[in-house]
Amino acid sequence: ILYLNASWQETDGGQLRVYLQDSKSEENSEIKHLDILPIAGRLVVFLSDTFYHEVLPATRDRVSLTGWFLTR
Repeated sequence: ILYLNASWQETDGGQLRVYLQDSKSEENSEIKHLDILPIAGRLVVFLSDTFYHEVLPATRDRVSLTGWFLTR
């Protein structure tokens, strides 16, 4: 994912949330995740079929280019 959002602020929302594998800690049942702001020029590469992920609600339009590499 290549983000194209100029002047994006944390308060705009729209973060990509990636859930980490084996993410439940023994101390609590909270699931660990990584939130990535869609800042212009930021490139995020991950195995989308391996990591559960979602886009959090945004308060303004969010623009990105997304591509997938597929193998047989």
